[in-house]
Amino acid sequence: MTGIFDRPSRRNVLKGAAIGAATLAMPFVGRASASDRSLKVSTFGGTFQQSFINDIYPAFEGATGIKIEPVPRDGGADLVTVSQADVMRGAGAKLWRAFDPSGVPNLEFLDRRFVHQADDGVDAIGGMAWYQTLVVNPEAFQSTPVSWKVLWEPGREGAWGLSSGSRSTLFEITAATWFGGNAILESEEGIQQVVGKIDELKPNVKLWWESEGSMQTAYENGDVVGGMYYNDMANQMIRGGAEIRSIFPQEGGVIDFGSWCQPKTSARVEEAREFVNFMCAPSTQALLTRKMGTAPLVDRRLTGLTDAEFARVSSDRQPIAVAVQARMRSLDFMRREFAKMLTS
Repeated sequence: MTGIFDRPSRRNVLKGAAIGAATLAMPFVGRASASDRSLKVSTFGGTFQQSFINDIYPAFEGATGIKIEPVPRDGGADLVTVSQADVMRGAGAKLWRAFDPSGVPNLEFLDRRFVHQADDGVDAIGGMAWYQTLVVNPEAFQSTPVSWKVLWEPGREGAWGLSSGSRSTLFEITAATWFGGNAILESEEGIQQVVGKIDELKPNVKLWWESEGSMQTAYENGDVVGGMYYNDMANQMIRGGAEIRSIFPQEGGVIDFGSWCQPKTSARVEEAREFVNFMCAPSTQALLTRKMGTAPLVDRRLTGLTDAEFARVSSDRQPIAVAVQARMRSLDFMRREFAKMLTS
């Protein structure tokens, strides 16, 4: 799972079904008959969606009798997985229907940072989280790195693969590592300071990547000794025999997450609430972790996950959050400054 990153992966911004909904008239909202209880759900694609089809949807159908129909982004979904930025964009455009909290009792288990409160109520509820971590070949280091500062160390020329562009969480990593957190990204002057620090990385970077696949190939071919990468993808590679290790640095890994939103054009209100309630349950969060490698959004003590299972997907360290507000306000400026830095 990248959140606000417009990339062809499970972390993509969902646009089709939600944005198209704005042009349609809102239908009558009523309860479906017992023989017609179904729900069209659109999630991030690829192996992420396939895991939902194989493991999550059958568990929900068995628990509720509600049939899930997976649909693409433009398939008129009743529920959609939405990035943090698109939650806010959709709320501003009045695309999302507010959930009745009384119909989602398991909402109490979620940390409040995963619940979006709009003017007319809760319109987005966190579904699953993922991290970007420091992923390295441990054989290339005398001791295991513990800080993102290793990226800036001298003597690491051509060592790293780092995410490129205005949507790269390298902004947040740099802000947390050298400037005390995301507050510096609230101004253009602060963004320039962060980009200036990123500029110091250029001699150490072998690959500026924009797709997960290109970085995976660089790891597999030994083109880089490490860099920033998705923890869940790294764990898949490790299970496949890759000589890498995913590290949650002392400054924290970068956490991002997708939320469930219901377009106002959907009539399946009660079914949607039941699905979201099911997804908020600690047992379902544990199932997501075990089957998909996502990080739980509930207190780990409620999930039944072992220490080893939890450590593979998350950390007790305070995470680095994506600076969503700053990015919505200054994304074009961040894009220009990052491009200028790369070409200078």
